[in-house]
Amino acid sequence: MADIFAVTSAHADRLIAAVRRFHGESGHEVGAVQEAAIRALCADGSLGRAWLLTVEGRDAGYALACWRHSIDHGGRIAVLDDLWVDPGFRGRGLGRALLEAALTDAAADGARAAMLEVDAADKRAVALYESVGFARKDTSIFIKEPAFSR
Repeated sequence: MADIFAVTSAHADRLIAAVRRFHGESGHEVGAVQEAAIRALCADGSLGRAWLLTVEGRDAGYALACWRHSIDHGGRIAVLDDLWVDPGFRGRGLGRALLEAALTDAAADGARAAMLEVDAADKRAVALYESVGFARKDTSIFIKEPAFSR
């Protein structure tokens, strides 16, 4: 049986472990800075929200979204930063259930829209997002790292 619940500070270590598993799939490290950001998100609902997916008592996935204020959309939007299901649990509809739960909770928290990034080569993820109503926008995302103040 699957369960999806909003994460609190009490679940931060579990969420960090799941994030490490996800990022490990693509060879990205989750260091102290990322861990601190996850803990802040778990402790401060004004930053966003995270959800854990458990199956048969095991943490099997997570989603997290950060809030953004959008003039175009008339207020708060949810920026879905991560959505991940453990490889051993994929293909069971759990990603869809997790996504729909996250979107429902975000709307209840006042989100007027949701946005996300997805690797266009990840056809399964693209199909999932399109199947629940996400549509591509002809815009580009630019990022300056590590600090935009430089």
